[in-house]
Amino acid sequence: MKAFLAKYKRLNWKLLALLTITLVYIGMIVIMVSDDKSPIHYGGDYLAFWSAGKIADEISYSEIYDLEKLKIVQVSELKLLGFLESGSENKFAPLPAPYFSFFVVPFQLLSRISVSAGYWLWNLLNLCVLLGYLNFFCRRVLLSSNTQFSTVTYLVLVIASFPVFDNFLNGQVNILMLVCLGEYVRNATLKKPLISGIWLAGLLLKPQLLIIIIPIILFTRSWKTFFWFSIASTTIIGTSFILSGVTGNISLIKLWLGYGIVIPSAAPEAMINWRMIGVYLNSLLASNYFGWIIAGIGSVITILAVLPIMRRFPISASSECVITITGVFSATLAVTWHSHHHMALVLIPLLIYLSAYTLLSEKI
Repeated sequence: MKAFLAKYKRLNWKLLALLTITLVYIGMIVIMVSDDKSPIHYGGDYLAFWSAGKIADEISYSEIYDLEKLKIVQVSELKLLGFLESGSENKFAPLPAPYFSFFVVPFQLLSRISVSAGYWLWNLLNLCVLLGYLNFFCRRVLLSSNTQFSTVTYLVLVIASFPVFDNFLNGQVNILMLVCLGEYVRNATLKKPLISGIWLAGLLLKPQLLIIIIPIILFTRSWKTFFWFSIASTTIIGTSFILSGVTGNISLIKLWLGYGIVIPSAAPEAMINWRMIGVYLNSLLASNYFGWIIAGIGSVITILAVLPIMRRFPISASSECVITITGVFSATLAVTWHSHHHMALVLIPLLIYLSAYTLLSEKI
């Protein structure tokens, strides 16, 4: 018995837990991919991006936000794949790609291959970028830290995290934002406002992530960072305007407004923010306003919670300011109007950095 207990204590339970989680994810993927009797269980977001790319390639970038055209493309493709029966297209809600057309260009190329092959190719490319970038990020950060963890440990933790799994399951685009936020933070701590500002502009892919950090940059008078952020942002928005024109960009704005009200694929009940809580409270209490009052109060408290962190760790060129930036983006995910599980993976470089410099406890 003593020998058994000794072996029991020597087991690496953390590693076993991570391996178990990973096996559960693999099992979920196998089940979803092998199920040919149900609608798409995976790759729904990629279908939206692929469809926008196909419209851009075959018609015009000004039409990539047109829900009727997206529906025609998506219904046709889903029928071809056997996921949609004839006659059921009237109930089908099209999946839009609500991004500046600057970010749709890669999907114009991917639309020239089948959506199924494109989905797996897209995920393979994203996996290579994720592992390659985090390997680079960890090596740079760990060089000047005293952490007991290795790069491999961090990569295992990343792969086993649900936001990463959810990102690949849906064929999402958040890996680019992870890289942009990671490089913004890394260069900000190295006193490189030019490069950090340019990388921060990459978050325009999902501009709702900028609603707190930009006011804070202005409030802290980080003028150089803001200047280069503005230059890069102008380039992205200007290119998008050239591609989609006035008509296309007006459609994009209408699409953004619709995500707050009428776009079914917004799925607020599946979000990770105060909006989700408001939706459920209204439903449970049969109310049209009580949930929104609670969500509003919660959002204000969440934003105010960042202020004491800022006072203790002001945003400057130091490792400790990463605590504030992590708080800012954690709060952003909670209060912004559109925030799903997969978007939380942008926090990964921040958490790695804080862990490496022991600015947060090992348990956190």
